[in-house]
Amino acid sequence: MPANLPPQYFEAEKKFREAKTIEDKIQALKEMLAILPKHKGTDKMKADLRRKLSQLMEEAEKRAKKGGGRSLDYIEKEGAGQVLLVGPPNTGKSKFFTLLTGVNSLVAEYPFTTMDPIVGMLPYENIQIQLIDLPPLWEESEGWMYNLIRNADLIVLFLSMDLDSIVDEYLKIRELLERKKIKLVRDNPNRDPYSPIKENRGIVVLNKIDIFTPEERRDEIEIIEKDLNVFYVSAEEGINMEDIKRHMFDALHIVRVYTKKPGYPPDLSRPYILEKGSKVLDVAEMVHKDIAKNMKFAKLYTKDGSVKGLPVEKNYEVKDEDILEFHI
Repeated sequence: MPANLPPQYFEAEKKFREAKTIEDKIQALKEMLAILPKHKGTDKMKADLRRKLSQLMEEAEKRAKKGGGRSLDYIEKEGAGQVLLVGPPNTGKSKFFTLLTGVNSLVAEYPFTTMDPIVGMLPYENIQIQLIDLPPLWEESEGWMYNLIRNADLIVLFLSMDLDSIVDEYLKIRELLERKKIKLVRDNPNRDPYSPIKENRGIVVLNKIDIFTPEERRDEIEIIEKDLNVFYVSAEEGINMEDIKRHMFDALHIVRVYTKKPGYPPDLSRPYILEKGSKVLDVAEMVHKDIAKNMKFAKLYTKDGSVKGLPVEKNYEVKDEDILEFHI
């Protein structure tokens, strides 16, 4: 059966041949897979493209992890999740970062103070969240910034209430990301590794509410809220800085689960971190593969004592701060 390939496929194939970097080759291959017609005549082509893509993705990961897991293209994830701060210059993003992490990010009253990614750890209750302050995103931003954005667990679009147009700045950033095949979504990002569009969870943080209140910019904010959740802070005055930690934790879409041995109290200082929607069996596999293999059931406890030893099956969906006791 003939493949009957459309012109767009050959354009993507040309991009692949002319690509100078592994990342560009990966992106071109994803576009070719997305465009490739789906019928028996293209099955072999699809298999070949997926094999090439898998090889390149593996090579990219190996290169990124050289040198201790740190380069401009790749920052190894630590803690409960990796959160990137992305935004235009002079919004107070670096001050916000410093207040949350205690790591000094160069702050000055002129644009483009931050030139390299700065990494810190944000303490939230009994966990740490990795927070990365990126340089301002603009038309001439280098490719490594977009690679970091693709790899992150959550993107915080950081804007400020004193911008001439909040909506214009938001749309500029969204357009820059979409040009690089990156889309920010409120919930349920597409996890297909072969998709040409990389979806990431995103939220918007509006700083400087000490200068303008949300009600004063309500029309613009409502436009943004159609896409993403919006939260408000003042880094200068310290307003809502504790609340934003909870909002970022919630946006990461993760849960903390503790374990205990029969007859002993749980260790509440070291939770297991899982995606929301994870099951008891997923927790057991994180603890030890033999526990997951031999487990008959688990007993559920809660921190507030409202549930004490309730038997649950392997497919029970765990909630934040559940306590599990495994029985094999």
